[in-house]
Amino acid sequence: MKNIWIRIISVLEIIGGVFGLAFMGFVVLTNPNPIGIFSLSLAILSVGIYVLSFAAGVALWRGLAFGRKTSIIVQALQLPKIFSPAVIFMFSFGFDVWINYLQSGESFNLGFQLRFLAFNQLFFNMQDAPTGFGVSIVSCIFLPMLLRYEPPTIVKDVLPPPPPPVEFGDHAAAADSSFNPTL
Repeated sequence: MKNIWIRIISVLEIIGGVFGLAFMGFVVLTNPNPIGIFSLSLAILSVGIYVLSFAAGVALWRGLAFGRKTSIIVQALQLPKIFSPAVIFMFSFGFDVWINYLQSGESFNLGFQLRFLAFNQLFFNMQDAPTGFGVSIVSCIFLPMLLRYEPPTIVKDVLPPPPPPVEFGDHAAAADSSFNPTL
């Protein structure tokens, strides 16, 4: 049963990586405005995170220790949802459900969000943004599973090393008596 959940996590990370990259490509190709250096650097950061998600999912599917470590990083990136005028940070890979608390002026809301495939918001200096935070329920479930998961150790069939070379001094007499060139 444990391996089924690891497979589910890996598939969701692969899906999130693929669709996140496709989404980022679509945004870059359809943006009518010229892209500034700051926007380009944020786009490169987002693309890097989606590549990490894809690589983590593939490596986790293959049962590699690298997959476990990078999947922990991917789930840790998905865990916080931060809303403020200074920074907005949210990433979702494959499937995500999170609880959030938002305050805008005098009103505040408690709710939850649901996202499929891939989703991100990475903004700085958004003056009219609400203030709040959220926590991914999916990451709260997947992170302990990944922390307990031990990837299988791969033992390769290794041939034993060859015997050490025979010294001429050890078997020189035996070799001389058995060799008769006159026959």
